[in-house]
Amino acid sequence: MRAGRGRGWGGEIRRARIFERLAARTAATVVGDWPTFRLAIPDRRRRGWLRRRPPRPLLAASEGAPPSWLDWIADLSDPVAVAIYDDVVAQTKALGMGLTREREAELRLRRRRNEDAFRWHVVPTAAFADAFGYDPDRIIVGGQGTVASHVRPGPWPEIPAVGMVSGAAPGRGIEALIAAMRLVRDVVPEARLYLWLVATSPAGAEHIEELRTTTEHDEWIEIATAPYAELGPTLAKATVLVIPHPDIEYMDVILPVKLFDSLAAGRPVVVTPRRETVKIVEPNDVGLIAADDDPASLAEPIARLLRDEALARRLGASARALAEREYDWSILGDRIADEIFRREGLTPGA
Repeated sequence: MRAGRGRGWGGEIRRARIFERLAARTAATVVGDWPTFRLAIPDRRRRGWLRRRPPRPLLAASEGAPPSWLDWIADLSDPVAVAIYDDVVAQTKALGMGLTREREAELRLRRRRNEDAFRWHVVPTAAFADAFGYDPDRIIVGGQGTVASHVRPGPWPEIPAVGMVSGAAPGRGIEALIAAMRLVRDVVPEARLYLWLVATSPAGAEHIEELRTTTEHDEWIEIATAPYAELGPTLAKATVLVIPHPDIEYMDVILPVKLFDSLAAGRPVVVTPRRETVKIVEPNDVGLIAADDDPASLAEPIARLLRDEALARRLGASARALAEREYDWSILGDRIADEIFRREGLTPGA
């Protein structure tokens, strides 16, 4: 078993948690990254681990391995399941960021080799698997989640405010939200906007600096970061949390981590009409859906919630209850483990 490390805390938490329940229920050894896994092999050999073949020890991986490592990984273990929550090529293009031809080829090879090596592919949604050509008979839909015991609701803000947590890139809808808030302030003049942004690349860092420059005279806009250790108190500064993803196919098939942390924070969400996100928000009465991704469409539901505190509080309470009931990683992890047990014919302790 392994839990990987990533550049953004959202992905890092998912990598740490997705197979946590599977590990606990099988008394598995957990390592933090692929180099550590490789270093553990000689120690295991001395302790007779490899002499137990067959069967080889089962392996579940929270992210794909480097292609050059997969041959020896498959030789020394039985690769059962790998979590595939991003298509980096499609995501990078969707966010308006470039890839060299060599890098794209490297990423495509990594995907193909991992897809071949592991029997089961844990994906965020069935739509994601369908959009990017994964074998429907080999996928396990894992969903996306939060750690509700960590991300907890804070006191309701005294000043109406809107918040967005995001990686920094042109394709995230940040500029549309800023423009929407200019319209919102026509009817709620005291409203503030918090942009909690993280640079996951040099281009992302440049984008943050561009946003700082274009908003330097807007005292009602604050651009900062949201460290995971302080995520609950940080999100509590907002009355409404917004996910303004533009109309891009990639955004239609994923489930953003920020949605589930927003639910756990006990705040209503406003989202653009991206398909998989709407499937969570609409039937569970946890927020409002904008008609489109343009500023005017975003401004209407945001202003409605800022002007109707009773509605905002009711939707926020529903959001928190949903996060606790359905989307904590412990709950999702048990569901994933149950499905792997079923497919592999395993029992706890195997």
